[in-house]
Amino acid sequence: MSFCILPKKPDELHPEMIEALFGTVPPLSSKDQREGFQEIVQETIGEDGDYAIMQNIHENLNQMMEDHEEEKENLSLSKKEVKQLLQDSGVEQEKLEQFDKTFEASFSREDYPLLAGNIANTRKFELETPDVIIKVNPERADLVETRWIDGRQCLVIKVDDHIEVNGVQVRTLRTPGQPNPVLQ
Repeated sequence: MSFCILPKKPDELHPEMIEALFGTVPPLSSKDQREGFQEIVQETIGEDGDYAIMQNIHENLNQMMEDHEEEKENLSLSKKEVKQLLQDSGVEQEKLEQFDKTFEASFSREDYPLLAGNIANTRKFELETPDVIIKVNPERADLVETRWIDGRQCLVIKVDDHIEVNGVQVRTLRTPGQPNPVLQ
């Protein structure tokens, strides 16, 4: 009887060894699937990609996972389904023409399925600029939008009445016309 000792970390898998032993191409690690998916999205939407498209991709992918929750198998997405996800999320048809080449370059196999749990992060929705990182409850990504204000592109976060800064509760801006207690 023979056996194979696999490394504890999936990133340390040696695909050539698995292919030689089992005669098949090994599955990609979750990290490789996630990075490949991110590359596909980045290359497909290009520089014209905006926050709304990324928000739609996030919401649509999470909805697909919710709809599939009752099934025992993990939701896997084919190349065709990933392309449909991007199209349903607002990626223009002319941008989707780049998709096929990018998918094959990222995964080397046209029929490679991606596990939705590996490419979607249902616990995190994060926006990052060079100077700011904003973490948003993934179920409330709708609270953040982009707008032009005074000629500058801005992220706008809708707030009701509770804001905390470095652990200290502060109030939101007063309604216009409301007196400023500091000046009285």
